[in-house]
Amino acid sequence: MSEESGPRVDVAYAAGVLSELHEQVCRRRRRVELTRDGECCVLISKDELNSLEKALEILADTDGFRTLSGKIAQLAAAANQDAFLQA
Repeated sequence: MSEESGPRVDVAYAAGVLSELHEQVCRRRRRVELTRDGECCVLISKDELNSLEKALEILADTDGFRTLSGKIAQLAAAANQDAFLQA
């Protein structure tokens, strides 16, 4: 991972320092974890999001991915058939 890990901050605190967090994410290329009531989300830069989406696009266009997708579909179909037969 090329991005540095960043701070973990509560949403209430983040509201007061949003400009600083924006600086860390966009200019310093750090991720920021926002937490509230035990849940967490991550702020990442638009450039990082674009890079991740491109990587997923490339990986999705491979034979290995297509094979794995086919196997998952077969398992799902078998599980659904078993559930139907048990009902």
